[in-house]
Parts: sequence; C-alpha cells; structure tokens
Amino acid sequence: MADIFTILRWEGLGLLFALFGVVATQILTGQVSTSGLLMRKEGNRAFSPERVQLLLATLAASFQFLSQVAKDPSQLPQVSASWLLLFGGSHSLYLGRRLFLSQSKRKDA
Repeated sequence: MADIFTILRWEGLGLLFALFGVVATQILTGQVSTSGLLMRKEGNRAFSPERVQLLLATLAASFQFLSQVAKDPSQLPQVSASWLLLFGGSHSLYLGRRLFLSQSKRKDA
C-alpha cells in the first residue's frame, strides 16, 4: 500500500512541476503579459512597493504551504496564525493604500 502512495505523491509533484513549467514558459515567451505587474494603476504608473510586498507575501505563504503538503500529502496542513497575520497584514496595507488613493481622487474631482 505504501508503494501506491509513493507513486501518487510523485505523480502529484510531477503535475505541479509541469504546471509551473507551462506557466513559466508562457511568461518567458510573452503569452502571459506581466508588464505593469509591479506598477501603480493610477497617476504616472510609478513603481508600487505595495504590490511588491503583496506579491512576496503571497509567494512566501504559497511555498510554505506547498512544502508542508509535499512533506505529508495525506492531509492538508494547518495554517499557522503567524502566516494568517502576515497575509492579512499584507492585504490590509495594499487595500489601505488603494482606499487612500481613491479617497484623494474624489477630493480632487
């Protein structure tokens, strides 16, 4: 029975790596556009540190979760409170900045 779980684990990891390869290939060939991913949507379209920290927090949480799943694929891992706080705080910063900018736009109009 352990052999079946080993095979399923390797198949799952193979699927994840294949999906990663397809997405990475499409990004590198330009089929998936990433232009402006880290730029502000309003004003002079300058670099947005809020978007960078949101992207980094999302990637860190995703890799941590996937590494826990790879260690024990028989069950989904518990998400710790510290990761929830990091993720919630990251989104709060991003959304707070968006709210601030939308309010300042209304005052200017």
